[in-house]
Amino acid sequence: MSDLNQNRAFKEAVCIDAMRVFDSCSSQDCLEALTLTFDEASATVINDAQYIKAKCIETTGCSFVIDPVPFNRGFYSVDVTYTFQVEVEAYETVGEPPTVVYGTTTASKRVILFGSDGSTQRFMSNSTAAAALPAPTSGCAACCDNGTLPVAGVSIAPPMCLDADLTPGEAGAASTVTVTIGIFAIIQLMRPVPILIPAYDYGVPESDCPTESDTPCELFSKIQFPTAEFFPQPLSPEPNCGCTPPVTEKGKS
Repeated sequence: MSDLNQNRAFKEAVCIDAMRVFDSCSSQDCLEALTLTFDEASATVINDAQYIKAKCIETTGCSFVIDPVPFNRGFYSVDVTYTFQVEVEAYETVGEPPTVVYGTTTASKRVILFGSDGSTQRFMSNSTAAAALPAPTSGCAACCDNGTLPVAGVSIAPPMCLDADLTPGEAGAASTVTVTIGIFAIIQLMRPVPILIPAYDYGVPESDCPTESDTPCELFSKIQFPTAEFFPQPLSPEPNCGCTPPVTEKGKS
């Protein structure tokens, strides 16, 4: 915060609409032996492979199912389903370059969190803002919950590939690839609420937007020399994959 902001006096209390986090939990999960699904072309490559390497993994999606916990008002079970995409290098012959294929897999986790009670339905004229709020429920769900459900959210660190196995098919059956994934996540339950906060002033920019008139060479001369790029770096986790790719041979479990 700048000195100018620090010296500004409190002007008024204003009411804002915000998503309040009522409950959250941290999760460290080892998801073992998840079977990868491949498209037809990739499955053919896997069937011909002698061994594989799981190169990288990313979380491509996340879905939620939220249900009230019976006889425990204000608490909800949250079923989180993660979708992962794994980059796999398949080696048909030792010494030959691999064929890169991509497989997908899913994993679920259930937690119980406090989400408070919601006895009113909420509608807004701005459809974009309304889309971020919990959708009104109807029928049995609305009767049981006595209102709208809270909103679930999850923050996920880059997943780590801990293990990968190639199991050859027997009697002409397809080979299968399984992976073990480690993930760190924080799961939250939220509701929109009006909150009173102190206001100091409107957020007026304190600096001018510069007009770039330098030549390409002048701009280049302002870039700091990347000394670290020319020297080996100490051991540190991969920023994207976070794993050392395991190697498995066909026929070994």
